[in-house]
Amino acid sequence: MATSDPALTIDRRLPLILGFQRVAESTEKATRFIEYGKGICVYDSEGREYIEATSSFYVASLGYQNDELIDAIERQYRDLPFYVSAMHRTSQASVDLAEKLVEIAPVSEPHVMFGSSGSEANDFLIKMLRFAAVARGEPDRKTIISRRGSYHGGTLATASLTGGHHDEFGLPIEGFRHVSQPDYHGAREPSESPAEYSIRLAGELEALIEAEPEGSIAAFFAEPICFSDGLRTPPAEYFPAMTTVLERYGIDFVADEVVTGFGRTGRVFASETLGLRPHHATMAKGITSGYFPLSAIAVGRELYQDLETGSDRIGTLAHAGTFAAHPVGAAAGLKAIEIIERDHLVEHAATMGERLATGLARYADHPLVGDVRSAGLAGCLDFLRRDGDDRPVNDDADAVLKTVYEALLERGVVGRPAGRSLVFAPPLIIKADEVDEICSRIGLALEDALGGS
Repeated sequence: MATSDPALTIDRRLPLILGFQRVAESTEKATRFIEYGKGICVYDSEGREYIEATSSFYVASLGYQNDELIDAIERQYRDLPFYVSAMHRTSQASVDLAEKLVEIAPVSEPHVMFGSSGSEANDFLIKMLRFAAVARGEPDRKTIISRRGSYHGGTLATASLTGGHHDEFGLPIEGFRHVSQPDYHGAREPSESPAEYSIRLAGELEALIEAEPEGSIAAFFAEPICFSDGLRTPPAEYFPAMTTVLERYGIDFVADEVVTGFGRTGRVFASETLGLRPHHATMAKGITSGYFPLSAIAVGRELYQDLETGSDRIGTLAHAGTFAAHPVGAAAGLKAIEIIERDHLVEHAATMGERLATGLARYADHPLVGDVRSAGLAGCLDFLRRDGDDRPVNDDADAVLKTVYEALLERGVVGRPAGRSLVFAPPLIIKADEVDEICSRIGLALEDALGGS
């Protein structure tokens, strides 16, 4: 007998607006409420276990319930729970973390600024680049180039820096330009070699620079490996070709290491993995394993000198963030980095990454899969397929991705849909048998999706 109780049929809207989904889908029935985490797993309100195979948006590199990290945070809360860093005052923990980042950052002779998120790190750096241009007497040098498909943040400036979702927000604001993402699998011409493809993209960059007013471009921002567009691993020739162009025009190169920093790619930073030498770098996420909101900017030597010169002339650097350089966040960052170094988790991530790559490679010939890519402890399945003439052959990659993602979630594994790919980047603490379990369930989900289609 059908029920007439409206409480059993109405799906109540949540008071919270959730991101990266339709607003109307922020409802109780459409939402999984995650209540507990342990190791690499999380558990919802119904007690169901999920392997968090993306570290929850590439953040929880030390997994959940790391007692040592929690204890360090608690100690700092009891000593100094908050203090702003400005006007000749800061905390020792903030200075100690800055010193550690100076030691390990992929930037020559850096100084450090802090923020609360990756968005703030990129936003603050854009602001500092503009300040420096004014200090040098080049106030028009403020245009920033980034790449379509990349994600650099949610503020007004960093959403403009991000390479997508502009029209619906009335973006980008003035001062931002975009070039192609290095999507060799999806965007190459038939039989185009990696070197030829890289030269073509470097030519696109140079053409854009030439089309802008002389001396107007401040920097080029790029994720060394773009997770946000589907783990776009660039050809080996790509960054050498791009940086040659940037050097020719005196444009700074900024590495956005928000996702790729602190061991994700099998080195401390992806810039090291790819042999890059950025002028500046931004970082967040794994810096505290998500246990506290914190981000950082490694400011290169010449930019620092411009900040010093400009602030001397004006009498101040009129910038601070109330929660930037938070002492509890600094304590969390120091302890997280200590654990990563002491437990050799970067090396462990490289080893587990090889195992993940081997496991994913088993599905390279699956009827739904077009490409398999890996980078350190990260990998993806790309659902765009190419035919014998090296041409894209299917236009349903997005639909296939959605089907496989949902099938895998039902199998108890959280992947990350990005671009037309399903990305995996589990916590650095993952064990070999857990990698194998993820890969096994991926195979089952692929068969579920194939049967459903």
